[in-house]
This record gives sequence, structure tokens and C-alpha cells, in this order.
Amino acid sequence: MKVGTDALLLGSWAGSEMTRRGGQIRQALDIGTGSGILALMVAQRFPEATVQALELEPDAAAQAEVNVQRSPFSERIKVHARAVQGWSEPADLVVCNPPFFHNHPKSTDRKRNLARHDDTLPLRVLFACAKACLRDRGELALVFPEDRTEELMRTAKNLGFQLWSQVRLRATPNHPVIRSMWSWGLTAQDHPNVETWDIEGQEGEGAWSPAVAARLSAFV
Repeated sequence: MKVGTDALLLGSWAGSEMTRRGGQIRQALDIGTGSGILALMVAQRFPEATVQALELEPDAAAQAEVNVQRSPFSERIKVHARAVQGWSEPADLVVCNPPFFHNHPKSTDRKRNLARHDDTLPLRVLFACAKACLRDRGELALVFPEDRTEELMRTAKNLGFQLWSQVRLRATPNHPVIRSMWSWGLTAQDHPNVETWDIEGQEGEGAWSPAVAARLSAFV
């Protein structure tokens, strides 16, 4: 579970709506950093930002620390081997590629279960913890499966979040939308921006679409 398409797309997009609205990202929080990929991408995109990367699973946190120290952004990223519950440092941007399997069969691999199942980070906890950290004009960006959209919207609304932007993700125009990336804030957006991205190009499986390839071209 080190690097996946969801994380790459979210890392290339998170914070876009906030900066489009004139905001500046000085402090960012990555909840459940895993290998550190989101923290690294955020640090590259926002050169003035410091990033706090939280990871509950000790081995994953150790791997993230290694990856951060080998990067050009090590002075601006701090990895913490801990859960987000109780974290209170303010952030302009909160990013999360959360575990989203709910009431699904589990494997015998404890680490894989932590990465994939939402036992330790249910939606209401994620939004509540993000709200506790987020500055008034800050942004929460996450990716979530399409079949839990109604639950996601209800949870966000109940905790006072306003939808800013949504990007619907599908493999090709002939495939259904399977995920969406969401941008939320604590201030209203009259007309949330909604768009759809095709992930794969015409060359077939494994080839990015031109739009996605352009977004990811800056990352090495």
C-alpha cells in the first residue's frame, strides 16, 4: 500500500481550490501518510509550506521517515508515529487518503487492514479531527469511493463543512466513476466546481490520459 493512483492524483490536486481562492498554504497536515507520498507531493507543490505527516502504523511511519530524509524537502516535513486523534496544531491544508473499507472482510495482515479498513479512522472522526486543526479559510482534501458519497456528504454537513470542489475519477469515458476527490472548507462556496477526469489514455491500461500525465509530469 505504498504508492497508488489515488494518492498520486490527490497529491497533484489538493490545495488547488484554496489557492485559486487566493489562500496561501504555510502549514499542511497529512493524516495517515503511509509511505509519505502525499506529504512529499504537497511539499514540492507548495515551497513555503511545512508539512506534519501522521502515521499510526510504526513500520509505515519509519518508511515515511526514510523517504522524507532522502528527499529535497526533509527540512519541511516532520513524520509523527501517532494517530490524528488529539492533534491540534493549526493547518491551512489537511490532506488524507483514508482507509475506506467499512464492514468488509479482512485479511490476516494487520498492516494491510490498518491501511484499508476504517476501524481506526471512521469518517466522522476524520472530519472532526480535521475541523479541530483547520484554519477558518483552510481546505480539507480527500479521496473517497463513489458508493459512500451519500454518507460522506452527510458527515461533512453535520460537522459544518462546505463543499468547494469535486473531481470525479473514472478509468475511461466508457467506465463508471469509482472515486471522487473532494475539497471542503468551513466557509461557503456558492457554486462548487465539479469536473470529471479520465485516468487512462487511449493507449490502454497503464498509460495515463494526457490531462493526468500533465499533472504528474512535475513529480519525479
